[in-house]
Amino acid sequence: MRKMIFFLSIVIVALLILIFLKSSDNLIVDYSRKAAQILETKRGLIPGAEIQSLNFAGAELESLNTIVWRDISSQIIVKRGNNFFSGQNFTIIVNRLELILTNLFGKKFMLIADGLSISPSSQTTPIDGKTSKRREGLEKGKLKIIFDFDFLSPGTARIQINELFKKIGTIVHDGKTIIPLNFSGISSFTINNELVKAMITTRRDSEGYYILVVNKEFFNTIAWLMADNLTDAETTVLSMNPFRTPKLLRIMNDAKKESEKYKEIKGIPEDAYRHVLWSYLLTMEYGSAFSKKVTDAHEEGDNT
Repeated sequence: MRKMIFFLSIVIVALLILIFLKSSDNLIVDYSRKAAQILETKRGLIPGAEIQSLNFAGAELESLNTIVWRDISSQIIVKRGNNFFSGQNFTIIVNRLELILTNLFGKKFMLIADGLSISPSSQTTPIDGKTSKRREGLEKGKLKIIFDFDFLSPGTARIQINELFKKIGTIVHDGKTIIPLNFSGISSFTINNELVKAMITTRRDSEGYYILVVNKEFFNTIAWLMADNLTDAETTVLSMNPFRTPKLLRIMNDAKKESEKYKEIKGIPEDAYRHVLWSYLLTMEYGSAFSKKVTDAHEEGDNT
């Protein structure tokens, strides 16, 4: 009899746990959809960008300290004049997003995004992660963010979330953030109709910011595709602007090729014309301050 009661007790506890987990999953899905709707309506939550069409396939409590969302997709509308990007719209897809409570008493959390891809909105990326050979964008991304959140103060939750998004969002606006993060991914783009791939990672600078970077050695591997040599100072600027790098290289090549058309024409100095055209194209795309930074870097040091 006692064994029977013990067995029934175990069955009842197991059923209660299953019911709790099931109801928790439903609550997580409901709250997640409401949160997605709020994020879509919030303007200025991410500096210089807006979130649209935020969706996910499912959400569940994977363990007592971990919530998982699957197959997340969203459109990011980046405003022109943005310091890091330049008026581009992107489709972002995350295969798996985990929110982990790493320290209960310290109120510390970890957010892990796995299977992250970013592509121009005109070039969508399938959910299954399969991409065509010449597809441009970012793939195989993995992002880890560590942050504090006082979940015991629900009255300040919205303020805390807004501040967190603004701090993380500076990576979109300025290419850096004070929030500890670790990122890796592969950026694919074309130069002279050749597809190249660059690894993007993160590092912490002298001011304590976490920034996205491309390994400078990458630019040596693509030197044969460039119409002009890159200086050491130039590769430094390019390496610290990974999402601008493809367009920057294209503008550089276009200006060089266009100026070569006037090589044999008297009265039109080729180098001066190239510099003016290059500066003009950069200014139109990124503004005068960044244009000067790039062109000055070209004039510094020896060519690599």
